Amino acid sequence: MQTQEQENVQVLENMPFEFRGNSLDYFKIWFVNVMLTIVTLGIYGPWAKVRNNHYIYGNTYLGDHSFEYTANPFRILIGRLIVVSFYVFYFVASQLGFWLAAGILFVAFLLLLPLLIRQALVFRAKYTRFHGLSFRYTASVGEFYGFFLLHTFLNIITFFIIFPYTHSCFKKLVINNTHYGDSSFFFNGAAGEFFFIYYIKMMLLNMLIFFVIGLLSAVAAGFLGLDLGHGDSIVSFIIVLYVLMVLASPAFRGAFDAWIGRAVYNETSIKEYRMLNEWHALKLGWIYFGNFFAILFSLGLLYPWAKIRTIRYKLENTGFESLDLNAFVGQAEQNRNAIGEEAADFFDFDIGF
Repeated sequence: MQTQEQENVQVLENMPFEFRGNSLDYFKIWFVNVMLTIVTLGIYGPWAKVRNNHYIYGNTYLGDHSFEYTANPFRILIGRLIVVSFYVFYFVASQLGFWLAAGILFVAFLLLLPLLIRQALVFRAKYTRFHGLSFRYTASVGEFYGFFLLHTFLNIITFFIIFPYTHSCFKKLVINNTHYGDSSFFFNGAAGEFFFIYYIKMMLLNMLIFFVIGLLSAVAAGFLGLDLGHGDSIVSFIIVLYVLMVLASPAFRGAFDAWIGRAVYNETSIKEYRMLNEWHALKLGWIYFGNFFAILFSLGLLYPWAKIRTIRYKLENTGFESLDLNAFVGQAEQNRNAIGEEAADFFDFDIGF
């Protein structure tokens, strides 16, 4: 006979995301987007972004429901024009020797950067919908400027040693101000995990990669008959070393993304729904490594395949540990009218890159 305690135990359901798209369909969209962007000298870029995201979001499912991307390309164009205008005016001013004007433009862009990043997050949340209800991002402009001023100062005086702490705080700023319905996401991660990833895991991985690269470089030098006592041979050896480091960098980045992904998602929840992430450093590193060569040797034509391959792995190894997702969505829909939708205004734009 079951005890009362055993009867009260509820089995949590692991509900992963699912991606139902495929590389061929995405390739068709991507190819047309690239051609139109080239023909229009980049003007079509925002429309290309919307088409890409519409396909990817629309094929991303949680349970029986897919996501939607409903952004207006004109709003993305506004953000791009702002960024491109700053760059063009800065480039022209610096080329003509107007250093004061170039300096003022550069400082103005840095001052606007927190606002641009914040607006991009607001935009992305507002135009991402799930089950007909948009997400919201509510961090204020003041919070963003406060964050950037404080952490710029802290990193300067510590020579960026404290950057892992900045990274974890930025994740909190992003996640804890993101909402779905009347529920808020919450990140409970500790900065110590970020320090461990940056200064222990990445350091050990660096040592391993440099050891392997050094060994391969020595083998290559012997195979090529390089005499490291001569200047030309040393230059050749350095070139071989650099090439091997470039080839190893995708795997290095994959491992870093996997570790950070687990540190972030496994500490993120919304109400009783805790996120679960099972990205593996070796697996994601191998995917990035294979993608790099596929794109390189196909002259970019396999980029859609590489992107879909990465998205599929990341989504299908991320999900929620939940009691009843349908009940949660239903409650969010009931509170739709109480929350309301914000109207678009002039500052409703995305950087778009």
